Amino acid sequence: MSDLAAITGAQHLVASLVDLGVEYVFTNPGTTELELVQALEANEDLTPVLVTQELVATAAADGFARFRGLGVALLHLGPGFSNGAAFVHDARRAGTPMLVIVGEHPDTHLAVDAALNTDLAAIMAPFCVEVLVVDDPATVAQTTRRAGELARLHRGPVGLIAPQNVMAAHVCRDELGRDEPGSNESGREESVQAVAVASSQVVGASVAQSSRLLDQAVRLETSSTAEASGPTKDEVGHDPLLLLGSTALSGASQLLAARIASHIGARLYAEVFPAVMERGSHLPPISRIPYFPDQARAMIGTPSMVILIGTSEPLAYFAQEEMAPQLIPAETKIVTLVASGGPAEIGLRRWAKRLGVDADLDDGGVVGGTHSEDTASEETYPEETMTTTSNDDPLTAESVGRLFAHYQLSGDVVVDEGRTSSGPAVLHGMSAPPHWYVGHPGGAIGGGLGLALGAAVATRRRVRALIADGGSLYAPQALWTIAHLGLDVGVVVVANQGYRILRMEMKARGIEPISRDLTQIEHPRVDFIALAQAFGVAGYRANTVGELASILEAGGEQHRPFLVVAELADPS
Repeated sequence: MSDLAAITGAQHLVASLVDLGVEYVFTNPGTTELELVQALEANEDLTPVLVTQELVATAAADGFARFRGLGVALLHLGPGFSNGAAFVHDARRAGTPMLVIVGEHPDTHLAVDAALNTDLAAIMAPFCVEVLVVDDPATVAQTTRRAGELARLHRGPVGLIAPQNVMAAHVCRDELGRDEPGSNESGREESVQAVAVASSQVVGASVAQSSRLLDQAVRLETSSTAEASGPTKDEVGHDPLLLLGSTALSGASQLLAARIASHIGARLYAEVFPAVMERGSHLPPISRIPYFPDQARAMIGTPSMVILIGTSEPLAYFAQEEMAPQLIPAETKIVTLVASGGPAEIGLRRWAKRLGVDADLDDGGVVGGTHSEDTASEETYPEETMTTTSNDDPLTAESVGRLFAHYQLSGDVVVDEGRTSSGPAVLHGMSAPPHWYVGHPGGAIGGGLGLALGAAVATRRRVRALIADGGSLYAPQALWTIAHLGLDVGVVVVANQGYRILRMEMKARGIEPISRDLTQIEHPRVDFIALAQAFGVAGYRANTVGELASILEAGGEQHRPFLVVAELADPS
């Protein structure tokens, strides 16, 4: 093709995605995306991944981006976006840089109010940090590039509406728009963007890789972007608390935070559901703030100061009568060292320097503070006890969690959407080999399987997912794409035959009698094995400790997808 040859808007959009570094697009396309489908298939630098439901596309793009920096989902019109919107919400809450491209009718078709017409921009706005429209074939590149930059800068999903007439239009290369000198954002924004991109790349990197990436970011950072340098040892008071968010939960950041905590005598916790957290026995055993507000308030207590690092003030997920949504007492001073989604390691290094704490991590050693002796015992969960078991013992949430952690391998990605059954797995994961933990900060149930798909595509590592039975029914279609791609994804569905969280909440609020009709899914019981097999994934059932151990051990040797239903003996 000559320099003056015409290309379609769709071809130009796809080429612009490649320029942004995009390698995969998760999509469930429709008629208005046919030009984009053709352009995706023709571009050898980008791989389209077919999914069979929009929720899978958005969750997979989220899971992918948590490890690779920018995820892309391509959806079909307003109803298609609406189908996937729940996990766009999750991506926004997780601080995930993501493009959500949605095909739209030509303007001539919008004018007649055809069956699938919607106010697409209005539908997308509450879920996206920005919504852009590709309204001119000559400016496709600028608009697409701008969308990608915004997603990275603001660490959230950006909507990109692609009308079919613009995608189908042919434009000669010499007619394509060019950025005018000075039309980019200021040098300050470019610096912030560079730091944000480096920060996203740090998630999942080794300590050495993390340090190199952050050193690059520091060189690019201008003084105008600097966060607060942090309080002094005298200023933090007698009982300070450090709270780490996702960008502060790389291995390097945890080690730095632990050194600082030890130096100032602080307690050290992570936010309740981190987007990604490096974990394992090589790192300090940092507990998460509990989900239940009463437990969270008891753990937090009344510290002299709370220093937020890559997170925001913790709040209760739901309103409680006569209780404030804030979990930190009003009398406690709150200091934001690094804002949520910000470059946490840079802030920690600056603070360490001010405190005179050694920030050299070349030794890779695990360092402890006042948190390290008792943290593991603080991470407790309702109605769970640590017990010894034999192979013939029926399964409990505790034994499932212990086995799930026991069979993790070094370098695994672990996706946690086990809900009320997650606690023991999280606790035992502290002493597991080094792995990456993928949490669920957004709260929209059902994204675990899609997150596992996206993480597996991004990392090409082994992925193990702990999924609650109720949540697994929201988007089980992810199993088809996992099987289609032959990914090494093992899924443990914890079957308590209902929505235990509702029963727990009703009990806590004194609601009697506790509803069974609206909190159980056992009449009939879902055949998860048949469901998995229908999507091409091997399915198994375990009722005892020995059965689950055998299945997890065998699954680790096969390197292909499998699903095992862990039937809890007492699901109440």
